[in-house]
Amino acid sequence: MLRPRAVALACGLIAGLAGAAGAQVAQPPAGAPFLFINQERILVDSETGRALLAAEEEKRKALVAEARAIDSAFEDEERQLTEKRGTIPTQEFRKLADAFDERVVAARKRQDERSDGLAKELDQTRRQFYAAVAPVLVRLMERHQAQAIFDENSVLLADQRLNITDEVIAEIDAGGAPGLPLPGTEDSTPQGNETNEDEAP
Repeated sequence: MLRPRAVALACGLIAGLAGAAGAQVAQPPAGAPFLFINQERILVDSETGRALLAAEEEKRKALVAEARAIDSAFEDEERQLTEKRGTIPTQEFRKLADAFDERVVAARKRQDERSDGLAKELDQTRRQFYAAVAPVLVRLMERHQAQAIFDENSVLLADQRLNITDEVIAEIDAGGAPGLPLPGTEDSTPQGNETNEDEAP
């Protein structure tokens, strides 16, 4: 029977070995005909992917803040216009009200266009991200002598040792995908939607 101290040392050794093993990226079985990945995890868990997602969120927040500022300004103007209603001729008030409505509709249309433009920009950035990851997948497929790589969502059942997502992420974080889009290098204005000086009320 092992003494308590010996048991403690043995447990510590096992824990240390387990930690060392966990620090390494698991390798798929040699000669596996196919491998699979989780594309969403590659985006969410890689350093570049996280940076892109953070940049996306900042752009969304900026667009929402801009829309709220415009709405707030229109609300103030609407209150001022309402206060004038009993102090100016009806015909003059109607002209002011119609002009106000036209500007509100135009501003909302511009904001919708900017929102659509941002959505297209973010979609294009993600396409560029996955296109830059493609050479990494090719290298790993050749390295493991596999015939194909599938997305996890298209695989019904498989040995998890065939999942090389962690290996792909490690390659990306090590600089193995130089074509990856970097946040802050693209135009901050949504595509096809330049800022209009007349956009604010």
